[in-house]
Amino acid sequence: MMKQTTVMLAVLLASAFCLPSAMCGAETASAYAVPASDAPAKCAQKRAEQPKKSRPAKEKKAVKNSPVQQKDMYTGWVYVPDTNFVIAKGDVKLTVRGKTGCFGLSVIPEAGKPVPVLATQEAFSSSFFSVKIGRKEYRLNRDPGVQCEARRTQYGAQMAYTVKDEVQVVVDFSFMPSIAASSRLDMLRVTVYTINLGRSTQSFTVKGVFDTLLGENSVAHFATATRNRITTEVQYMDMHSERWVRSSNAKGAVQFLLDGNGITEPQFVTLANRDKLSMSRWVPDVQKSGSFSSVLAYNNSAVGINWRPAYLDPLKVDVITFYISFAADGNEPAGKDFLASLAEGKTALPSNLPNAVSAAGAQSHPFSLDDGSASFGTRTESVAAGSSQTAFGSAISANQLDPEYIQDLLDRIAKLENDPEKVDREEIMRLNAELDAIFQIIRRHNF
Repeated sequence: MMKQTTVMLAVLLASAFCLPSAMCGAETASAYAVPASDAPAKCAQKRAEQPKKSRPAKEKKAVKNSPVQQKDMYTGWVYVPDTNFVIAKGDVKLTVRGKTGCFGLSVIPEAGKPVPVLATQEAFSSSFFSVKIGRKEYRLNRDPGVQCEARRTQYGAQMAYTVKDEVQVVVDFSFMPSIAASSRLDMLRVTVYTINLGRSTQSFTVKGVFDTLLGENSVAHFATATRNRITTEVQYMDMHSERWVRSSNAKGAVQFLLDGNGITEPQFVTLANRDKLSMSRWVPDVQKSGSFSSVLAYNNSAVGINWRPAYLDPLKVDVITFYISFAADGNEPAGKDFLASLAEGKTALPSNLPNAVSAAGAQSHPFSLDDGSASFGTRTESVAAGSSQTAFGSAISANQLDPEYIQDLLDRIAKLENDPEKVDREEIMRLNAELDAIFQIIRRHNF
């Protein structure tokens, strides 16, 4: 009985572990043994019946959260959303902070670490863009009502800022070479798209502040095409002569190109103390030969760029374009030669860039992608004094072309339309006719 029990136990163990009967000894070759040919088949059957192992939770999460390409319905750009990232190509390093809406720029030398050209303190927040909608201002990397999104594109990166039901501002940084035949990337094309998300025509004005570093500890804070050394505050009402602003030292240089084909003409360019540009009026007051120092910051200079207002109907888009050139190791940026190539109609930009800047500079004016068409909005330009006859029925004076007057007109129309009890259709029609006549004059001077 004991021997029989031992044999049965051996058979059970062999069956449980799927061992061939030959491995259980000669005693198992009895009526109680499992045929040797059946054991491997049963093992294979058990393995087949076992469920496949599922992917680890981390792998599932990674697949689920993998970025998906999207297309901006207003600008036409294809992008991949991201959070915080760095792109270093050629001579340029771009740092993007999606959660805060901040960005940083550095120049890459032949050897050693990248050299920042914009201040890095406070997580790059001292350089920024702002937008003014009517009379309300938004600093895009600080105000709580602004939602920020960082994006990767085929040519660089973008920051998208959205104020719900009011505006979206997309700042595109595209890497490019200064020489069309070269593969060395030493420039950025910066394009600022402003989209009216509201329900009525409104004015939109953009400002950029760049907290430069390199010139603060050198002989001169800045230089332009006509001035080699700028050591005190100055404000320009156009850049036709100055053309560009450069901040440099022995380690690196950055050059903001603000005049030329395809470049949107600024209304004001201000070189002043950083705090004055960040915290004062929309267009800062500058004292001639004023110091770059303030109570809060010593010898701290920055570049402020104000562009003219754009008057946009709902879903219309305004486009601002300028360039930034970089150089390291004491070399000169290639901005001067690049502007000359633009004047000759040469460009290193790929032809398939959304809203690419043409040699004629067509994208320096607003356009619309609504319904797939490209209809232009209205951007104010310098208009000569005097009056012009229009279909409005009376002459439009120089005073009526002033942005402040136009804003008062927009405010009056909005107030009447939003007050159904006091609405005066005839007055609204008269004011809209006047507004159309003003825009007609502005368009005539633009084109």
